[in-house]
Amino acid sequence: MTYKSHLTPRCRTGASLVKHKGTFSYDSKLFLVPSGTSVKVYSCATGERAGTFSEHNTEVVAVVRNPENLVQVLSCSDDGVVYKWDPSDGSVLKKHEISIHVEDGKESKVRGFYAPPSFSSWFVLRQEPDASHGTLESVSRDGAEGQVLVEKVTLGSSSPVAFSSEGGFYAAIYKAKLFIGTTGLPSQSASMFRAMGHKKGVKFCCVTCHPSEPSLATGDSLGRITIWQGLKETNPVRTIHHWHTLPVCDLAYTVSGSFLLSGGGECVLVKWSLPSGGKQFVPRMGLPICHIATSPDATLILTAHADNCLRLVSSQMNVVQQVQGLALSQGSARELLFHDPRSSALLLRGLPGHLQFYQPHEDKQLFCLDVVGQNYMTQEREGGIVNTEVVLAALADDWLVTVEHWADGSLGPETRLKFWRFDHVLQNFVLDTSVYAPHNGPLKDLQLYNPGSKSSGGTFLALTTGDDRKFRLWAPQDEVAVPDGPAAALQSQVHVSSWNCIGSGSFRGFVAGKGSISQDGSLLAVGFGRSATLWSEDCALRAALAHPQCPSSITELCFGQGASSHLLTTCTEVKLIVWDIICLTVLWELECTVTCLVADVSTEAVAAFCSNNSMLLFEPRIKDSVQTNDVPAECQPVRAATFLPSGSDSGDALQRLCFLSKEQELYSWVDDTKEKEATKAHQSLKLESVVPPTPFGALVAQETRSAVATEAPEQHRLGLSGFREVRQLLDVASHTLPPMTSLYENLLSAFLSNKEQRKRLGTKHKEATASDDDEAMSQDESDSDVGMDVDQEPRECKALDTNKTAQDSSIDSIKLAKAKHFAWLTKKR
Repeated sequence: MTYKSHLTPRCRTGASLVKHKGTFSYDSKLFLVPSGTSVKVYSCATGERAGTFSEHNTEVVAVVRNPENLVQVLSCSDDGVVYKWDPSDGSVLKKHEISIHVEDGKESKVRGFYAPPSFSSWFVLRQEPDASHGTLESVSRDGAEGQVLVEKVTLGSSSPVAFSSEGGFYAAIYKAKLFIGTTGLPSQSASMFRAMGHKKGVKFCCVTCHPSEPSLATGDSLGRITIWQGLKETNPVRTIHHWHTLPVCDLAYTVSGSFLLSGGGECVLVKWSLPSGGKQFVPRMGLPICHIATSPDATLILTAHADNCLRLVSSQMNVVQQVQGLALSQGSARELLFHDPRSSALLLRGLPGHLQFYQPHEDKQLFCLDVVGQNYMTQEREGGIVNTEVVLAALADDWLVTVEHWADGSLGPETRLKFWRFDHVLQNFVLDTSVYAPHNGPLKDLQLYNPGSKSSGGTFLALTTGDDRKFRLWAPQDEVAVPDGPAAALQSQVHVSSWNCIGSGSFRGFVAGKGSISQDGSLLAVGFGRSATLWSEDCALRAALAHPQCPSSITELCFGQGASSHLLTTCTEVKLIVWDIICLTVLWELECTVTCLVADVSTEAVAAFCSNNSMLLFEPRIKDSVQTNDVPAECQPVRAATFLPSGSDSGDALQRLCFLSKEQELYSWVDDTKEKEATKAHQSLKLESVVPPTPFGALVAQETRSAVATEAPEQHRLGLSGFREVRQLLDVASHTLPPMTSLYENLLSAFLSNKEQRKRLGTKHKEATASDDDEAMSQDESDSDVGMDVDQEPRECKALDTNKTAQDSSIDSIKLAKAKHFAWLTKKR
């Protein structure tokens, strides 16, 4: 096999859309959100992506409207690079660089960027190396050092800093402290206030300023919203509004300041009418709300949710658009990643109790499968609410197998093994068989075998391992069902199929770990402690493989494919070992710590992700085929990986390999050159292509064509006037030219069009009649030319003989009338 060395791992999709707060364009037609190292631009009308700004090299932490020109936006990355650009076409207008502090070889990071319209400078929230808090600083736009306003600011909050629109003050929070100050003064002059109940552990969660009044609002960990007024006083007036049970995640005023929006872990958007305290609600918005932003025209509200979802809410409190990114699974170290050939999508864990089918090329979610059939339960203030999770899954052809688990520490656990069949009529998976407590305890691993065309007469098999120190083998079996009721005798028997356990096994009391099924389905491999055991289809033990110099337990194992189908790859904490199951010997081994092992079902390739930021790609039967590829350190540990199907016979296995990082971002190896070209092509997407036309605009075609043939201008038919004559003068040496008096006649006539010649013809012949002996002949010619109608000129130009006669007469007229005007050419100086 050959692998391209110039390929590098790049994030393809899955970058969080909700980690940092988004904003609207000046006309409220677009909304922009930071996503990884880029800024994604979406249409408010359709929810489709209108473009991507990808000039940044590191994570983008903020995107705001440019206060000097609201048509433009400013985006800042954590390395201090600020771009000023146009969101309509993604064109870069200017680049700024904010100074970065360096301490002991470590650089500080920018965690927030602010460009309030009423302030003359920018502000950044900077995190020093090894610091758990941020520092609010004012910075100049030329990159010079700024002034420290607040030395300690909370990190990780959606809105830890706020600025008044009138330019009077700023506010920042740190734990239970609220700092209020004025720019231009040292940080010690900022007033400090404490949260009510700070002695009991109450902390501020977010802060926002009123758009037109000198007041602000804060949210705390008890779910209270406090309105602060009279900020210049020693003891400001506080008004408390309390509805939220969980901490308030974010606050945002509407443009007029008449309403305040709040959201948190209750998954409810609350609209407060100030100062009456009236409330409106948008309930059941999915997962907890992380960020809230309002549009400049006060018609839309942008909410960001913990499942990587963006929702647009109208001023009537109705959800009008939804943008679903790669849903981030919560609270589980396990991750799932499979390829569905039917939809060309990736199968992953999604919302709690759901599986998602995600299209990586279009960067959108196709649909979600509700596995557990339960509503999401929000947390209580003391915690303790546990939702049922999908912990394992396997996909093969029309069958999908899932394992769901629930345990709250005091009750349970509850485990269900479900078999789903794809319904081609409904175009969705329907539940076929549900098994309660397939093992006496949680399940460790799940494998599904697809016979396909690999063996004749094969059947689907499912292999499960559990904490009960056993493995079980499952297969679909036909059963006969007799209908109940008085009409049962008149009805025929119904043949149904369901999955049943056809065998189980254990080995010396060891806990069963990972499992695998051979390519032809004739052998099972199950890890028990440090031994890899081989079993037949009837669950009879055939062999046990244990490395004498490796006492650690087996963490990963898989059978080879194709020419390597007789080989078994096992991984322990310190070694990667390839076994020949025919000879029951070690073929070769390698010192490494593998965290994730995956085999390509279409080729012999096997990928092993190691803890030393590397990935090994190899064919098990050839030790020399091992190639090492670097994995970014920020991706470790790799949580799951899979091979995409080969698009061609010569498809590179490395290019088809994708994996999930610890932040659940989908990476793959790509060509940097092609990637940049594809990114630029996507950036050129016009807004008109994603915004629906108005009723009047729908009547106008995007392209118009006319079938009317227009007459070509004379210059286009005959070429450039005088070009040939001028070219002849330039091609001849100057000392060989004849006298100028013999050249100007032909040169001038060449610059005159036929129309100009005919217009001059009548005038010149009138002047020539006074001195010409042949007065009658000249007068007749002149009268005919002068009496010519202008509307008839194009038709006369079509007659070749007439044009030739007129041109000859025009030259004679020029000789008589214009020679005296060029006498200066022959004068001696």
